[in-house]
Amino acid sequence: MIKILNIGTVTRNNWILETPNGVIAVDTGLPGQSKEFLKKFKKNWHEDDLKYIFLTHAHIDHAGFLAELLAQSQTRLVLSDESRRALAMGSKTEPHEYRNWLGRILEKSMINALGKYPVFDDISRMVIVRDNDTFFEDMGIPARVVFLPGHTDDSIGLHLYDDRIIICGDAAMNRPPLNANRNIVLIESIDKYQRSWERMLSMNVDKIYPAHGKPFSAKDLMKYSHYLDGVKLTRPLI
Repeated sequence: MIKILNIGTVTRNNWILETPNGVIAVDTGLPGQSKEFLKKFKKNWHEDDLKYIFLTHAHIDHAGFLAELLAQSQTRLVLSDESRRALAMGSKTEPHEYRNWLGRILEKSMINALGKYPVFDDISRMVIVRDNDTFFEDMGIPARVVFLPGHTDDSIGLHLYDDRIIICGDAAMNRPPLNANRNIVLIESIDKYQRSWERMLSMNVDKIYPAHGKPFSAKDLMKYSHYLDGVKLTRPLI
């Protein structure tokens, strides 16, 4: 069994996975928050225990202090090729469509998905993964990469199949009352987003661990999937 802990903030989770082959951190956070992250991390582990950072996608609230953290460690970065291209630019620049009024507020806020962050382009520190990649599995860690596009084109998750868990990034969300129906605000493709929900439902898991909000039952994806039917997305103001 993989032990999962959270050392994130009120608004964003940082899932930490304890495995027999070292520690995996899922995502980082906004620029300038690496010291806070490491302070929390060192309460439970040595800095050298952090072997991999798994990047679910390259938005600023997930990749913002990634370059800072990697500069302070020998940690390797596991990500999709689409995320690699975004990191090289220091921004996930593709325009979103928005599910509701909250998305229009977020586009002007400090956690703007199109925000700039420090560039990271050291390919020697990267492990580029594909859908169903067995990189972790090949090391004896019962986890497989699964692509979950829709929120962004580069969105990926981690399927901990022995534990019947998916760590899904922003492929779903659980922060009531704004997201009581488990779907995210910013969406690039509603069709791909729906298919990613269908895929997670097909994977025989019990729990979904989102980047924002508490873990929830996988059955909730079925319960709330009808909210995605006929969703009308609005173009961003910018």
